[in-house]
Amino acid sequence: MPAKTIALPRQLGVAVRDQRKRLNLTQAQLAERSRVSRRLITNLELGDADGIALSNVLRILDTLNMDLSVSWQEASGSLKPQNQAGKPLPSTKQGNPSYQKALDGIVAAALRQAGSDATTPAEKGR
Repeated sequence: MPAKTIALPRQLGVAVRDQRKRLNLTQAQLAERSRVSRRLITNLELGDADGIALSNVLRILDTLNMDLSVSWQEASGSLKPQNQAGKPLPSTKQGNPSYQKALDGIVAAALRQAGSDATTPAEKGR
C-alpha cells in the first residue's frame, strides 16, 4: 500500500476504514482482534481522536497490516515536524476542534519513540 500523509485525525480514520473494508472486516471484528472497543473504532474512523491512546492506535494499525511512521525535514539547523499539528484547525459546529490536543499528543509520542529532540509547533509555544 502506498504511503499517505496524515495531517488530521479524520484522514487517519478514513485510511483505517478503507483498509478495514479491503480486508472485509466489520468494526466489531476489528475491535475484537485489536483488543479495543467497537466504539473506539467508530470514533477513530469518524476522526474523533479525543482520548485514544497511541498504543490502541498502533494495535489497530498492526491488526490492519498498517504502520505509523514519522518524518521530518531539516529547517534552519533544527528538526521540524512535517505535519501541521500546531496549525490552527477549522472550527467545528461547536466552534472548538475536538482533536487538536489528541493529535499533538500522538505526534509528540511518535517523535519521542523515534528518539528525536524535535517538538511539535504546539509544544514550542508552551
